Amino acid sequence: MISQFTETRPEFKGFSDYYNRELLPALEEKEFDRLNAFKKINKYGPMTVGGIAILAGLLFWRVGSPMFLIAGAMFAAVSYFGIRGHFLKDVKSRTKNHLVTGICKFIGWEFSEQVTTPPDLKPLIENGLLPKRYDRVNFEDKMWGNAHGAGFESLECHMEREDRDSDGDTKWVTVFRGSLMALDFHRKFLGKTVVLRDKGMFNRKKKSDMKRVGLVDPKFEKIFEAYGTDQVEARYLLTPTFMQRLVDLEESVDGKNIRFAFLNELLLIAVETPNRFEAGSMKVPITDPKRTQDILDEVGAVYNVVDGLVKPQG
Repeated sequence: MISQFTETRPEFKGFSDYYNRELLPALEEKEFDRLNAFKKINKYGPMTVGGIAILAGLLFWRVGSPMFLIAGAMFAAVSYFGIRGHFLKDVKSRTKNHLVTGICKFIGWEFSEQVTTPPDLKPLIENGLLPKRYDRVNFEDKMWGNAHGAGFESLECHMEREDRDSDGDTKWVTVFRGSLMALDFHRKFLGKTVVLRDKGMFNRKKKSDMKRVGLVDPKFEKIFEAYGTDQVEARYLLTPTFMQRLVDLEESVDGKNIRFAFLNELLLIAVETPNRFEAGSMKVPITDPKRTQDILDEVGAVYNVVDGLVKPQG
């Protein structure tokens, strides 16, 4: 069956033909892998759950405590979903890589699920875009390319802090989960401009070597707090049109608490987002067009960001 996709962006024109020619054949092969994975799940899942149920029943019969039945039910559920995840993990990963890489290739971008070279977080931490205190960090889903003469890089970041409770037990607390973006304008800014979320009475008049910058539109004054080393340049950069594009970016990626900074030749962006570019539910066929359309829309959202921020402001 020929699949048709939304091609409203000029960069997506012809994608439907490309999908049916280049991407669909491999997805049809992966559909067999999905079905085989569910055959194994349907075989080993009931066996495992049944074995745990029998063991829990025997312990209950011997000891008489209902806790064995409760613990058995919980362990059976965890074991079943563990088995399910084990057999579907490879299928999901290969499906995701095939689709996201294929879509990026079509528009001239590149994608890697694994991030072999971690980005330098120091500029983002020093300027308040990311939390200072964290104990471990993971990166994934790196995407990079070029749009309107500006290079860009986007990846997902998960930062955690190790905490201890009163009993000395360790737990990991997420301090940031979201997307990081860097846009290279190939021109050096005269100063440094940083825009953070408004903290009301906790806002500072100065931040490091920067002074507070007043925003023209009162709507954005309520959302953001801006600082800069060059007041004239900061006001030139932070026009209402540009600020609206940042708000639109936050909404387009289902994000929150976007903050950004102009440093040297780069625009650095941090926005809290859910996990993105995933293969979706394995309950539906790999070849379901909605699976591809969802990822295409997410890639399109990234393109909208780069497109909107780099294009001349009207």
